[in-house]
Amino acid sequence: MTTTRPTKLSEFLAGCRDEAPLQLGVAPFGMLYSIAALAVGMPAWLVQLSSALVFAGSAQLAIVQMLSVAAGALPIGLTAGLLNLRHVLYSASVAEYVRHLPRRWRLLLAYLLTDEAYAVAILRYQRQAAASPTDLKDAAPGQSMPDLRHWYFLGCGFTLWTCWQLSTAAGLVFGARIPPEWDIDFAVPLTFLALLTLLVRERASQAAALAAGVGVLAFAPLPYNLGIVAAILAGLLVGFGVAKCRGDRP
Repeated sequence: MTTTRPTKLSEFLAGCRDEAPLQLGVAPFGMLYSIAALAVGMPAWLVQLSSALVFAGSAQLAIVQMLSVAAGALPIGLTAGLLNLRHVLYSASVAEYVRHLPRRWRLLLAYLLTDEAYAVAILRYQRQAAASPTDLKDAAPGQSMPDLRHWYFLGCGFTLWTCWQLSTAAGLVFGARIPPEWDIDFAVPLTFLALLTLLVRERASQAAALAAGVGVLAFAPLPYNLGIVAAILAGLLVGFGVAKCRGDRP
């Protein structure tokens, strides 16, 4: 039986295809961000630029919410940084699969490493046995196939990045025409619920999700949405502790 050899293009397109369904939740999320940002007085060019440079939906929404209550630069910066601490765990989780890549590739994938891209790409990495770095060149028949999964990762990240930029732009152009009764806020929790179904499979992930959920309720009275930050930290600590005790990957 002959196995079809993967190519760079086939891996990239597979990543785009597998990431595409999640964009049904990401697109309203991006529009919601740009509409909210315009409402607090951000100029349109800055709204779009922040989506390209920051590229972190939860942090961008938190920044907009804090601007609406005239929070200072320090709490805004601290909140945005703490909200993105989860990416440290994401990067630690994928590090073993990309350490053989050139630095330019690792920097590009680090930029594209978001919740949705990680959720899809890490499942591909875990399903497939990693090819040896020495086999990354064209492998002869009968030898190990080249490891092209970083092209799959690139497809995931590119799809999400493109959708985020386009949905931000759509919110800037058409946001004022969306009837208020549509209430597209539902897209944000739906997106993260979809991610939970992909990721919460191991004990460490389940413990982290439970701790963060309890933390959101316990720390809700904290000002400036810092309760969310505290809940994230609680989830990270509990998840790391359980993973260390059980020997799971982060």
